[in-house]
Amino acid sequence: MEKSDLIRMEALKNICNRLVMKHPEAIGMAVIELDCGCVNICGVSIRGEPVGSMKTVVKGPVCDRCLTSEERISDRIVNQKMIWPGAESEQPDRDLRLFIGQKVFGEDYVE
Repeated sequence: MEKSDLIRMEALKNICNRLVMKHPEAIGMAVIELDCGCVNICGVSIRGEPVGSMKTVVKGPVCDRCLTSEERISDRIVNQKMIWPGAESEQPDRDLRLFIGQKVFGEDYVE
């Protein structure tokens, strides 16, 4: 993994840790990266349901395309993943992680 990817992943992990502190019913965070560079995040419950609202996080301002677009973002997704809080040893077991990921992103989700 490149250094920039590690830094980005660490930033997302920190956001996830804060999100689950704010929303105790959240067990993890769904991350959707778009082709424009914007990243949508949302807390996820143990049942794979949204916790809180979808938020857009970016290094700078949200791009005009995301602010004004009424198109479906599914055509613009370049990456989607689940982020889990805490250390790797504290993560839910693999079967639960896959169950939640598939509830959020569909049956094709893999880690």
